[in-house]
Amino acid sequence: MSSSVATRFFVLILAAVILLFSLWQATNVILRWHNVNNAISSLQNQPDKATGINPDQWLIMAGSHGAAGATLQARLRASARSADVSLMRVEIQPPNNNALDEVRATAQASGNIVAIAKFIHKLESQTPALVIERMRISKANANQLDIDLMLLARMSKRGEQ
Repeated sequence: MSSSVATRFFVLILAAVILLFSLWQATNVILRWHNVNNAISSLQNQPDKATGINPDQWLIMAGSHGAAGATLQARLRASARSADVSLMRVEIQPPNNNALDEVRATAQASGNIVAIAKFIHKLESQTPALVIERMRISKANANQLDIDLMLLARMSKRGEQ
């Protein structure tokens, strides 16, 4: 069984192509591994950014639960005023013995849909951070919406972190 010279040449070229393709794939794997290692090392060498976080961004700094509640109530009133929403009621809930650092409030407000959206955006985007735990929206009339909110904020006594 003899094969022709052309067949042997074709097999030789095919083997060379397969070898070159395998080398190219291996080189790509090595380069990707090197890039991942460099990325990991650059992340590990970055300074710790958590040390620059200001707790005032996340916590209501107050001497007591009542003072934190008053700060939260003032913020709700200012946000409602700037959003052109009628804030009908704000009630600060008594402290929970299981979560002394939490300040909860309920509020009722009304306004047109644009004003309500602006009010909610102001509550969620300003610091210190607030969590809207529950919100009920109902239609008062053709142009007005009524909302009922339950809000949660975190507090820290002045000087404590």
